[in-house]
Amino acid sequence: MTRLNSVSNKKQSSVEFSSAELPPITTHRNDAERRKSIFTVEKLNERYNLNQDFDESPIDGTWNYIKKYYKPTPAFFKRQLFKRIPFLDWIRHYNLKEWLVSDIVSGLTIGIVHIPQGLGYAILAGLPPVTGLYVSFFPVILYAFLGSSRHLSIGTFAVSSLMILAAVNSRVGTLIPPGAITPTTSNITDDMNITNFEYTTDYPSSFGETLASMTTTMRSSSSSNTRYLSNDPAQARIMVGAALALVAGLIHLAMAILHFGYVTVYLSDSIVQGFTTGCAIHIITSQIPPLLGIKIKTVNGQSKVIKSWIEIFKNIKYSNGATCICSAISIALFAGVRDNINERFKGRMPIPVPIELIIVVLGTGLSAAFDFNKRWNISIVGSLPLGIPPPVAPPMAAITDVIGDAVAIAIVCFVVNISMAKLFATKYKYQISPNQELFSYAVGNIVTAFFNGFPACVALSRCAVVEGTGGKTQIVGILASIVVLIVILAVGPLFRTLPNSCLAAIIVTAMKNMLLQTKQLPVLWRINKLEFLAWMITFWGVVLLDVDYGLYIGVVAMILLLIIRSQRPHATSLGYLSSAGVYEDQNAYPSATDIPNLKIFRFEENIYYANVDMFKKLFIKRIGLRVDDQIKAMNDEMMNVEREYKLQLAKPSNKFKNIKRHFRKENETIQNDEIVIDENKILEEKDEKIEEVRKKYRPNFDHIIIDCSPINYMDIMGIKTLIQIFKDYKEIGVTVLLCQVRPTVYQQLKRMSYMDVAGLENIHVSINDAVMHALKTRATRDSIVYLPGSPMPYVGIENVGYTRAEDDDEENDDTITKSYL
Repeated sequence: MTRLNSVSNKKQSSVEFSSAELPPITTHRNDAERRKSIFTVEKLNERYNLNQDFDESPIDGTWNYIKKYYKPTPAFFKRQLFKRIPFLDWIRHYNLKEWLVSDIVSGLTIGIVHIPQGLGYAILAGLPPVTGLYVSFFPVILYAFLGSSRHLSIGTFAVSSLMILAAVNSRVGTLIPPGAITPTTSNITDDMNITNFEYTTDYPSSFGETLASMTTTMRSSSSSNTRYLSNDPAQARIMVGAALALVAGLIHLAMAILHFGYVTVYLSDSIVQGFTTGCAIHIITSQIPPLLGIKIKTVNGQSKVIKSWIEIFKNIKYSNGATCICSAISIALFAGVRDNINERFKGRMPIPVPIELIIVVLGTGLSAAFDFNKRWNISIVGSLPLGIPPPVAPPMAAITDVIGDAVAIAIVCFVVNISMAKLFATKYKYQISPNQELFSYAVGNIVTAFFNGFPACVALSRCAVVEGTGGKTQIVGILASIVVLIVILAVGPLFRTLPNSCLAAIIVTAMKNMLLQTKQLPVLWRINKLEFLAWMITFWGVVLLDVDYGLYIGVVAMILLLIIRSQRPHATSLGYLSSAGVYEDQNAYPSATDIPNLKIFRFEENIYYANVDMFKKLFIKRIGLRVDDQIKAMNDEMMNVEREYKLQLAKPSNKFKNIKRHFRKENETIQNDEIVIDENKILEEKDEKIEEVRKKYRPNFDHIIIDCSPINYMDIMGIKTLIQIFKDYKEIGVTVLLCQVRPTVYQQLKRMSYMDVAGLENIHVSINDAVMHALKTRATRDSIVYLPGSPMPYVGIENVGYTRAEDDDEENDDTITKSYL
């Protein structure tokens, strides 16, 4: 046997350990390293000068930020100029030799991709095709100067177009005249070269067969319906789309000013994926009529997908064979080239094959050569107006009416945009500014709203093309916008014979990647079932109800699932791993041993009003003691003792008479009426019995340590619960210690006067400090308390014994001393 000495200021004691338990002998540590203090949080704060203002309020933080960054100095204005126009910053460092060729190739390619996507997604949004070209020009060139991401491609996007379609259709009959439009082949205006239109009932997605009559072709102002934005349904739809763009831009601007980019945290990846997958179902459904060449009546409200498919099956017998053949060829060509050439050889080709443009050019040329429209009744895009329309502000009636839809569109677009921006910034190691991104989206949407546009968004497919073609900067966006501008100013009318089925085929085939997001479901199920549930709720909400309702349901569901998760937290009992010198979950590490007379509890969640009951339930389960029942039983037994001795004090019994006679002097005589009760003796006996009752109900442990390391927040109810736990366990002789309390939580405890109840000495820095405090409190002058399987625990220190100082007044950091072998 080997003896380990443990020395204190007043007393010397020893403890024996077997040689098998001894760690390697270390002799290089000096006294400073060997002497460790038991740190309470208060002692730590005093020694290291805690900053009392570290947790500043939001108002103070905002004011300090304004004072720091918004000083009216030349340096401030220069910094703001480069911050608000990032183009001025990165263009100074532009590498002509390495980047220019790649940017030119990528810019021309993206410009070509913008053309069919702009036309197709405008049709999807229920708006004239030319409006998609406007959205492919103004936001793109503005983002090139104002955006902080080098790889984003702003413009039209399927999901945002679908949300715009829902917003536009919901205004039919209020702001927009009911029905849809089909073109006639006569009456082209002299100024804008726009086809006159006539109203029929048609599915909104086939609206691309028509163009809005924007000037002299509007219906007579003598119409009795004055509540519509315009008596021309095409013009009214354009006004609603422009109002959506303006309000979405203003929302983005307000979010940028208020630094509200954090709102996107409520849209997790699961919600976004479920939402976009549900939108893909809507998009495919909306494109079935133009693919088959049929017309169905407009359906609105909930269950739109189901109602649309019912209408499709009702009218499928009227399908146009020529249109179906054109659609099938376009889908086969698009899918074949994309999957078998572009995807397969993307590492070997300098640029991907622009299959969308090839389909558009072939479809337009063949349709013009063989007169698809007249010969086989294949619907075509119709005339595209030449030039950029004069700026016109959206009507106020539309602006005030679309606020709700614009909020949803603005948030979804921002989530998609910022997700892609962060992805590329992380991959290529550069910084983006979420607030600057919001500012650039705001400016792009606001300007577009004055030129008959609709809300812009990042398209995932275009971003992939930018990356695949080697795009390095937003020079890509500038060149792409120039290509689109050429189409708007000169080439647009050439696309008038383009079949709508070709654009519908491009849109439907592009939904492949969105539908493939369902592959994530098995992974989500294995990793996190709550995330899986959020995905499914959002998806079915979008499919069965509507796009905006599905988004709201998904957000609410995610918040509720977070609340449920916080109400079902994980809690565990910790044990000591002697070889590692740490305390860990006993379920995860079965070799972790209990410390005698100690319980260590960890609650892995914040403590607030919603999960206080669960905290108490898990605390009772892990500690293994229902303190309320223990206190009740103890108090009942103590009341019985009190009642028994109270009766004895009131009426002396024969027993007490005998006791009295026994204690009287031998030469004294006593009469019955002279016998009096010895109250002190009775009270002493009562106190002894009460103490025996207390010992009887005292558990086999005298300290409980609560590890607060996972806890970032406690509200009033949470702190009141801790105070009540401390009081209840103190009543049965158990002290509750807190450890690893974060500074913010410590301040909350201080404000709620927890220390006035529990004392400063019962809040410790680490689990080991709390264990040392408990062992030190239990130790006597002549005995040593030790852990099973190991000498005394201390982080990084082995073979330690503890003794209590004889004089509490002289107790200091060196009261507990350590001696190493």
